Amino acid sequence: MMVDGLNVCLVIFGESGSGKSSTVAGESMGKSGIVPILIDHLFMKLAQGDGYNYENRGSASVTLQIYEIYNELIKDLNQITTASHDFLELEENAERGIFPKRGQSVPVGSASDAAAVFRQAWSRRTDSHTDFGPAKNFTSVIIRFELSMYTNSNPLPNKTTFTIVDLPGAEKLTEDVSSLRLREGPSLSKAIHAFTNVVSSLASQPMPNRVINYAESKLTQLLREELGGSCRTCVLSCLKPHTDPDILTTVVRTSAQLAQVRNFPVLNDYTTQHLITQYRARIINLQQHLGFSAAMANPSQVTDIKDELRRLQTENLQLRDKNERLHLKMEQIQGRFGTLADTKTDLSAQLLMTEEEKLKVSKTLVEMQIENNKLREEAEAAKFELTNKILTLEHDLMELEMERDRQAKAARNAQDKLAELEKDRKELADEYVALKTNYLTLSKEHEKEAARNEELSMELLNLVNTKAALIRQMQQSHLADDNDPNMEVDRIRNVVSRLSNRRMKPEELLAGEEDRLVVERNLFGKQKMYQNQLDKMKSQYEEEHGKMEGQFTSLKRELQDARNEVREKQMKISELNAQLITLKSLKDQMESDNNRLQHKMKDQNAEYRARLVKYVEDIAEYVDQGSGVPDQRKTEEQMQQFVNNMLKDIKKGFKAREEQLSQAAKASRRQTDHVVHKYEQVLIAYRQLRQQVQSRGIADLDLGPDETNLRMTDAEIHSANQKEIFRLKEELSTLQHKLEMYKVGVPVKGDSKKNISFADTNDKEHWASLRKQLRDFTMNTQQELEGERAQLLSKNHALEEQLKECQDYIDKHLVRYKQEIVRLRKLLGVKEDGNIANSSPLAFYKK
Repeated sequence: MMVDGLNVCLVIFGESGSGKSSTVAGESMGKSGIVPILIDHLFMKLAQGDGYNYENRGSASVTLQIYEIYNELIKDLNQITTASHDFLELEENAERGIFPKRGQSVPVGSASDAAAVFRQAWSRRTDSHTDFGPAKNFTSVIIRFELSMYTNSNPLPNKTTFTIVDLPGAEKLTEDVSSLRLREGPSLSKAIHAFTNVVSSLASQPMPNRVINYAESKLTQLLREELGGSCRTCVLSCLKPHTDPDILTTVVRTSAQLAQVRNFPVLNDYTTQHLITQYRARIINLQQHLGFSAAMANPSQVTDIKDELRRLQTENLQLRDKNERLHLKMEQIQGRFGTLADTKTDLSAQLLMTEEEKLKVSKTLVEMQIENNKLREEAEAAKFELTNKILTLEHDLMELEMERDRQAKAARNAQDKLAELEKDRKELADEYVALKTNYLTLSKEHEKEAARNEELSMELLNLVNTKAALIRQMQQSHLADDNDPNMEVDRIRNVVSRLSNRRMKPEELLAGEEDRLVVERNLFGKQKMYQNQLDKMKSQYEEEHGKMEGQFTSLKRELQDARNEVREKQMKISELNAQLITLKSLKDQMESDNNRLQHKMKDQNAEYRARLVKYVEDIAEYVDQGSGVPDQRKTEEQMQQFVNNMLKDIKKGFKAREEQLSQAAKASRRQTDHVVHKYEQVLIAYRQLRQQVQSRGIADLDLGPDETNLRMTDAEIHSANQKEIFRLKEELSTLQHKLEMYKVGVPVKGDSKKNISFADTNDKEHWASLRKQLRDFTMNTQQELEGERAQLLSKNHALEEQLKECQDYIDKHLVRYKQEIVRLRKLLGVKEDGNIANSSPLAFYKK
């Protein structure tokens, strides 16, 4: 058909991973895609010369354009893109329509050249990976073959195109557009959604007089002729073997809509081309007169201009209806007035419903804020408990570390004592060796002395025997020689005495040995005693060390559990913050919707009032001119009665609105008084908490401004405050009196059962229990005050927000409604006292 002179387009549609790219380009040399097959078939047809409608055919030329659209940026794949300014912009002229500016059309003379150009361009596609998947899933590729062929019958060449479009993945159609824009950005999936919107519009409008908005994305602007113009378009839907049912349903539904689209292909001879160029020139000229370019037009501006045109047409129709209504009968006018009265009733009901919805939204918002404050209070309380637990564990850990250091110091002292005892033991062992050596030496000397004593005894015995023999000899010799025996006896005595002096006495030897045994017994006995003491100390140290290790392990485990719990609480707080952000966004959206509805209601009311004024003027003009009927006087009286009733209804509506606004103002004042009352209660709680913190002696904590800077105006609250202060002072004085009594040891009245006496009880246990009671009382009181303070703060915040909202509403709307009432009274000529002025259109009723 391209060779026959028609524009042809093939759209590849389907989800990512269904084989769209393989269908276009092929997988290998043995499995060619649509583009290689098209190239071979096109050049084969041009070479054979068959299938063309014209007999006389001239030269033919083929150009190839390949563009990629990613994130609403157009990239020419025939060029090497190196920077962001190389991306193409759209331009429109009368000859080519909408086309990429600075786009390159590559002429190809053969199938091999075309295939090479296509392969090079196909390799330049965006091949990156984003946070939401591969970039290929979000890209659109447009491949356009343009054939120019001269014939003998035409002075200009006939130009036809064959366009192949590879669309982005269709899986994004199952998701919401707003959520996709928030998550991926405004332009990443814009092309596929704009394509489906255009297809839906084309399927619902098959007639040629349709007006379709192609300006939602650059893809639909480039495919204007292929989707709804002069082109024969076919769609190839690709499906995966196993896919999600929602995606499959979306693909099938879009394919069904594509099948319902109707195009109007024509033969592209030179007359058709000139006619299309002429129409394009007219459209561009009209667009320039309107002040914008069609290729770069903003969809919002186009919509505004269409709305303005529609409004002008509506006003023209209204003017025509007005001219026609002047010639209608009175019954038709009365019927229209009845319709307007019904419309006014409906608008009033809608206004009341809008106010009720606003109050419901405000109530829901306050409830959400209260729930959020409760969650914050719970998170703060959990954080406070975890902080206290961590501080307690750290305190216990420090105590255990101090105990461990003390035990280590005691162990070092024991080791030093053991070293000293070992040194003493070695010295005693050396002394023992020396004593033993001396003992052995003395034993040897003793043995020698004993042997010498035996020898001396034998010698003495021999001497005695010799003496006896000598005495006998002397007696026998009759005292032959008196001097010689005596001298021999003296000599022997001297020898014996000399030997006796040199010998050690046995008593001395025995006495030295006994002392040595006593010393040895004392030394070795003490060594055993010291060894037993060291063994006991070592066992005690090992036992205490084991206990300390167990306690340290348990504390470490508890600390880890506490950290995990804190981490979980932080995660919960993060989730709550995310929910809070979502609720805030919903609140902003509700406020914007409410403001939009209010503006819409204001416009409708203004239009309704303008119509009423116009109808009154028309009635006055009609009555002044007269109709020429016989019962004109009676008709005028009926008209006057009807208009008076209508004016009464208008006054009644404005009066009801004023009463409603006054009631809202009174309710706001009451709410303000209630907020002030709650604020004073918060000040009381703040004062109590400040006094308790000061009584605990916390100097590093910033207590904020003094409560005396804030004056209270309500007498009842002031009296309640004074009563609370007096009660606290009385309790404080009572506790101080009891404490003084406890210090001096005097029993307190009312405690006769206890009879506290510091002389009979243990001071440490008593003071420990007293400190524990005071600490428990302080902790409980502090927790209660913290909870009460958080509740009061949350309530105060909610009431302040509600008061601010009511005050803004009153400031904005009350003044506006008063101005509207004054303006309407001036337009109707009604004075403040309810009388009608003489210069008003209704003055003829008073004549």
